[in-house]
Amino acid sequence: MIFRRLRKFLKPRLKRYPPALRLYEAISWAFTRSRPASAVKSSLARGIDLVFPMWIAPRGRLAYRYAVEGQVQKAIAIANDVLSRRPELYLDDDTIHRLGSIYYLQGRYEDAYRLFGCMEKRRYEMARELQYDRLGLRLFSKDEFLAIGHLGMLDKYIKAEILGMIPRRTNVILGASEEFSNPAYVHYWEKYFSLITNPRTISVLASLLDPLREHLSVIRVGEGTRSFVAFGGDAQSRWDAEGRGPLLELSAEHRERGYRLLRELGMPEGAWFVGLHVRESTDRMRDLRNADITTYRLAIEAIAKRGGWVLRMGDRNMRALPSWPHTIDYAHSTKREDWMDVFLWAEGRFFIGTGSGPQMIPTTFGKPVAIANYGPLPTIVCGKDDILLLKQYWHEKDERYLTPAERMNPDYGFRESVGAFAAMGIRVVDNTPAELRELVVEMMDRLEGRHAETEHERAMQARFAEIAAAHEVYPARIARAFLSRHPDLFSA
Repeated sequence: MIFRRLRKFLKPRLKRYPPALRLYEAISWAFTRSRPASAVKSSLARGIDLVFPMWIAPRGRLAYRYAVEGQVQKAIAIANDVLSRRPELYLDDDTIHRLGSIYYLQGRYEDAYRLFGCMEKRRYEMARELQYDRLGLRLFSKDEFLAIGHLGMLDKYIKAEILGMIPRRTNVILGASEEFSNPAYVHYWEKYFSLITNPRTISVLASLLDPLREHLSVIRVGEGTRSFVAFGGDAQSRWDAEGRGPLLELSAEHRERGYRLLRELGMPEGAWFVGLHVRESTDRMRDLRNADITTYRLAIEAIAKRGGWVLRMGDRNMRALPSWPHTIDYAHSTKREDWMDVFLWAEGRFFIGTGSGPQMIPTTFGKPVAIANYGPLPTIVCGKDDILLLKQYWHEKDERYLTPAERMNPDYGFRESVGAFAAMGIRVVDNTPAELRELVVEMMDRLEGRHAETEHERAMQARFAEIAAAHEVYPARIARAFLSRHPDLFSA
């Protein structure tokens, strides 16, 4: 933009000075029409980014900030402008990842994946050029795998290696365990990963980090890439088909300490329990994943009726839980510990989660999850024993719910903002208390061998599996509470 204005200003004035005009035109041709022009532009862009960093990279950060604050149109306008300049040629991976995330969360999956794919291809070529690929390393940085859900993704890498989907490497986690969201859980992965905590060693390895580190969005498979959802779903499906068990097992020490702490919290000895996490966040980019904890009362009462206890997990920023039977608001307890979180995920009879990080952890220990209030269907990462209860998308103009097949469409599938759906004329409908109760009853019945699936339900599940396969999504088991109310959504 600035250079176009400069040309408009200079050219008319240079016409009065023919030698200067010819020199200007020669320089212009060299930068815009000659064969090496693209290389010159790329070098110039890198130079501008170094000398005037406020022009490109910070604009990517600004766009991401706007998106987080809910100013979607401003974010998209900046991202579109930056993307039109082919930023993948010279921007750093973090900026490209921010831009890609903006597109991803607005349903523009192809644009996002193009950026992520370019980023990964560039890093792959760099690793080969520098011969880093011969080191046999796969690096996992705390900057990328900080959150608990991201740590749960490690499960799919190891399963894929064991299954031969990706080559075996020395997998290395870089960062002191206390720097991650759950240090105790990180240590459980030392069975499969080398944990490097020494700051000096991490500093030495920093030069290897960019070409060899793994990213959350795309997985390097051979010389190509796959989205993590497609890769993770494929790995889990193959793992299930071979009847393999979980990778992690709760330690005897944590089991003993956990039950002792449960008694201190007021749970009677010999009682069984489940963990519960309902996402609450002010992040408007992903508020589709939120739910109202007060709507879970009937579900908790159903568990209490069968003698079970519920331990609500989370942090003190969440609203306090009402005084319900057989319920402990562990999130607001003074006894919260990282190892106790692991105990609740690994030792509970099952887990109740929403579309957030904690939902991914019980599967790594072989425990099933009742996943409620789930929205972005193409992003699901779960296991064979999990049950999925979807939120509904009501199309105001057509006066109908979107079908699962429609929800796989990029226009709907990857959006995680309630406001973005509202702008499209789609009203997001959370699960009702009755649906939540039916979800946990189904899970308890399945675990007790009391659940009988009808032929019609099997047919609907098979139909969903077909839809999921067409979109490279894991064929999650849809809850009876959803199937029974909306059988028409699964017609071919």
